[in-house]
Amino acid sequence: LCPFHMPFGIPYNLTGDLLALPTIDKRSLHNSITVSFSCQQYQCNEIEIFENEDGEANEVVVEYSSTLATEAVMCPCCGGRVKVAGLYATVLQDMPIWIGVDQSAYVEYHRYCCRKCHRSFSEEIGLKYPGARITTRAARWIEGLLRIQMSIKAVHELTGIHWGTIRRIHEGLMEAKLEERKQELKRQGYKPKYLAVDEFAIHKGHSYATCVIDLIEGDIIWVGHGRAMKDFKSFFEETDMDYLSEVKAVAMDMNASYNRLVEENMPFAEIVYDRYHMQAQYGKDVLGTVRLAEARQHQKRAKEILQSVSEEKDAASRKELKREAAEEKRRYTSLKRARWTLLMNGNKLNPEKASALNNILDAHSDLALCYAMKEEMCELFELTDPFLARTRWEAWFAAAKASGIEPLAKFAALKEKRIDGLVAHALHHISTGKLEGVNNKIKVSKRIAYGFRDDNMVSEMIPTSSP
Repeated sequence: LCPFHMPFGIPYNLTGDLLALPTIDKRSLHNSITVSFSCQQYQCNEIEIFENEDGEANEVVVEYSSTLATEAVMCPCCGGRVKVAGLYATVLQDMPIWIGVDQSAYVEYHRYCCRKCHRSFSEEIGLKYPGARITTRAARWIEGLLRIQMSIKAVHELTGIHWGTIRRIHEGLMEAKLEERKQELKRQGYKPKYLAVDEFAIHKGHSYATCVIDLIEGDIIWVGHGRAMKDFKSFFEETDMDYLSEVKAVAMDMNASYNRLVEENMPFAEIVYDRYHMQAQYGKDVLGTVRLAEARQHQKRAKEILQSVSEEKDAASRKELKREAAEEKRRYTSLKRARWTLLMNGNKLNPEKASALNNILDAHSDLALCYAMKEEMCELFELTDPFLARTRWEAWFAAAKASGIEPLAKFAALKEKRIDGLVAHALHHISTGKLEGVNNKIKVSKRIAYGFRDDNMVSEMIPTSSP
């Protein structure tokens, strides 16, 4: 049975085609529609079925009129008696009964005038969905299609209802779900313990938004435009601070200045700097810089050797110089291709990659030291004793600054200022990983949708729990 037949019992064959449409019993259809809306003050007067040139039905119009007695209406402003000021009509798009046949409701309603305060107002149309020229029944049908993850475009093509109307219904559905989630957490008396804050890109051209997530429940607490401190300040102004009174720690990227506002507004919460941001920055600013510098040295040496080949008269010497130039090019190539090998954990490398890495490190002392410091830094993030963690981090920073390797010393001098947030990781093993996953879902959703027409769809499609 086709789902379109359910409200009125219209028969379909196995292919979904309507059986004997011209012989539909209009009286039975009238009775079923009348029963469907018997709870409202409107009655069905007439059903018109319009046909095209081929005699096929292409539109159905159901006419309704109000049965509300004037004596039962009171002025909403002063409570006085009213009189009828006119009879008006509106056309509402309705859920179709037949496939390919548009259906609409022609509704006649009254407009009243108060005898006491002379204010005018219209009779409430219970059939109408608020904010759109469609019936409530059609809106419920659209909500059902959206709940099974049909796109707005697909629902538009199926129902024929305007894209903007479906979008407003979608937003209302999401807002209702978000409010339901808020009330559920409020009844439980839930308060977040661990938060994470990070930014994500909204549009091309450096347009960003800042997102705060509850790491325990995975709910988005707040989303705001921009990524500057003045933008993040809105989070503390718009959120009930009593709701955040039990927060123990906040994970964030140390490149941002969010820590200042967190320390100012939540002094009871510790700052935990995300380990993956730090490891990624170390891989780019230290390992990457040193690796490329070493590779350029090999490339430069190979060019110098090849230039000296033409000046050498001895054939054996020329052959040896060419061999040396080829070896320098090989080392240059191996270093250029070793990016991901250097970034991976040493215990995850297969024997072939481990052997190649050892050969590279044996021939490049600076790179070997930076790699060893990277491995030790990963071990520091596994510590659970904050006192031991502070001692080890202080020793790590001292060794990095004394290494004589400029990128490594510069990185250590910059990150040593945030040592408290690094040590806090030993007590609170949290990161912004879950938030990065949510941000990635947003990016994927935007690509699938080929972008959104406004930012509300981005902020409403992710769950929020802030009361």
